[in-house]
Amino acid sequence: MTESRAPSASGSRSNWGRWGEADQIGALNLLTAGAVKSAAAEIRQGLVLSLGMRIQREGVPVYPARNPSLHLMSLDGGDYAAGARLKLDGIEIADDYIFMGTGGGTHMDGLSHVWYDEHLYNGVHRDRVRSYGATKLGIEHAQWLVARGVHLDVAGLHGVDHLEQGHAISAEELQECCAAAGVEIRPGDAVVIRTGWLSVYAEDPVAYFEHQPGIRIDAAEWLADRDICAVAADNQGIEWEGQDGRSRAVHKLLIRDLGIYMIELLDLEPLHEHEVTTFAFVAAPLKITGAIASPVNPLAII
Repeated sequence: MTESRAPSASGSRSNWGRWGEADQIGALNLLTAGAVKSAAAEIRQGLVLSLGMRIQREGVPVYPARNPSLHLMSLDGGDYAAGARLKLDGIEIADDYIFMGTGGGTHMDGLSHVWYDEHLYNGVHRDRVRSYGATKLGIEHAQWLVARGVHLDVAGLHGVDHLEQGHAISAEELQECCAAAGVEIRPGDAVVIRTGWLSVYAEDPVAYFEHQPGIRIDAAEWLADRDICAVAADNQGIEWEGQDGRSRAVHKLLIRDLGIYMIELLDLEPLHEHEVTTFAFVAAPLKITGAIASPVNPLAII
C-alpha cells in the first residue's frame, strides 16, 4: 500500500525518501560498517560507563503524565517459608514483573512517537498507530545503535553544576562546546548534551519539572545539518519547551521530519567526571513490537 505523503514543515530539512519509501529506521541508516568501526576506534582505555538511570519507583524523575514504574515479586522466599511452593529438583526460585511506560526513565523515542499534519516520518499516516501498537515505525525496527558519541557539556561550558531553569541552549553554545573540546561532529554521530539538570531532581522535584533547560530549534537545526543519527540529554525531553512549556518544535523536526532518534533522561555525570569528549556509544532498545519507545541502558565505552 502506498502511503499518502504530506510535505515536511522544515522544507529542505527532510529525510523522507532518502533511504527509500519503505524505510522504517531513519537516521540509523547512517550507521554503516564504517561508522561502527569509527565508533570502535574511540575505545582506548576499555572503560565502560553506564549512562542509564535505575528503574525504581522513587528517587528518579517520571514525567507527571506517566505512572511510575512498578516492580512486583510473583515468587519469593516467603512463599517457600510458608510452604506455599515446593522445591523444584532441590532448588528454590524467585520470579518478578515490571510495569512501566516505555517512555519512562532512560529511554529511546521511536519514529512512531511524534507526528503532525496526520503523518509520521517518511510519510506514514497516523492511522498506522493503533490501540494495539504502531503497525509501522515501531521501536522493534531500531534494533541497535552503535555510533561515535560526542559529549557536549553545556553546563561545563558555563562553569556551573547545572544550567539555570529555562535556559535555552543555542546553536552557538553547541559550537562553543565543540571548539572547547577540539572536536567536530561527523555524519552518523550520536550527540549527548549535558545540562546537569538531573541533579535538581534530588534537591527539588517540583522545580525539576518547571521550565527545564534544553536545546532551541536553531540548535536542533545545527545538529541536523551535521547528519547525526541521535541526540541524547540528561533532562526530560531534550528540547527547550518555551515559556509556556508547550513547544515541541525539536521533536517535530528531529523525529518526524528527519528520523533522528531522541534518547532522554540519561545520567551524564560519569562522562563529566571522566572528562570524556568522544567515545563509543552503544544502546539497544527492547524489541517490543509496535512500541513507540523503549527503556535503554546506554553505554559509553572509552
